[in-house]
Amino acid sequence: MTRRPPQPPRSVCFDVPDGHGVIEVIGDEGGSLLLLAGEPVVLEVNDGCGSLGWLAARAGTGGPGLSEVKYLTEWLGAPGLVPDPQCLRPLLSLLAPGRYVMSAGLAPHDLRVVRPRALQVQSWYADEELALVTSDAWPPRDHRAVRGYVDRIRAGGGLPALVALFPTAGSSVGHLLDGHHKLAAYERAGARPLVIRLAPQEPRPFRRDDLDRARAAFSDGAPRPQGDALGRLFSSVRTESA
Repeated sequence: MTRRPPQPPRSVCFDVPDGHGVIEVIGDEGGSLLLLAGEPVVLEVNDGCGSLGWLAARAGTGGPGLSEVKYLTEWLGAPGLVPDPQCLRPLLSLLAPGRYVMSAGLAPHDLRVVRPRALQVQSWYADEELALVTSDAWPPRDHRAVRGYVDRIRAGGGLPALVALFPTAGSSVGHLLDGHHKLAAYERAGARPLVIRLAPQEPRPFRRDDLDRARAAFSDGAPRPQGDALGRLFSSVRTESA
C-alpha cells in the first residue's frame, strides 16, 4: 500500500473568492494535472498496475512556464511553521477561485524530487513519503542564489520555505510552485526542507475534456508506438464522464 504523509498538525482553511486562475490543479490522490494560465503543463499519475509506480510528464516547449507567472514574497524567506494566508496573498490571488487548505511542516527524510522533461515521461516508485514535481528549471541555474540559501540553512534560525500545490490535502505528490533554489540548497546542506502545502478543500476531478487538452499539449504530433510511456500515462488517468 502506498504510504501517505501524516496530516500536518497545523493547517488553516481559507477562501480565494477572486482568484485569477493563473495556477490551477485538478485531480486527486491518484493523479493530477497542473495548469498555468489555463494551459496543461505537468501531469502526474499512479500507474494503477499494483507496482506502486508513478509517472510524470511535462508539456512541450511551447507551453507556459512558471517564470511567466512568477511571484515573490519576502515572507517566504523565513515564514515559520504557522501558515498565514494573508502573507501569501500575492500567490493565492493567482489560484483558481475556491476554498483551500494550507499547512506547513518539515518534509520527511525520504523526499523524492521528480523532474519531468518536455514530452518525456519520468517514472518512480512510491517508496518515499513525499514527492515534489518540479515546475521550473531543475537543477536551478542561479548557483549564487543556491549558495546563499545554503549559508542561511546552515546558520540556523528561520528556515526558507518551499510552496507546493497538491490535488488534495492528503496527496503524497505535489507540484513545486516556489522554492526550486531553496530545495537545491536543502539538498546540498543535507537538511529537511520546510514545505508549505496548498490544496483545494474540494478537489476538482478530471473530466474528459481535461484529458483531451492534456493529450494535445503533451503531443508533438508524431506517431507514437502503442503502449509507450506517454500512452501509459494518459491511460492511467481516471476521468469522470462529463
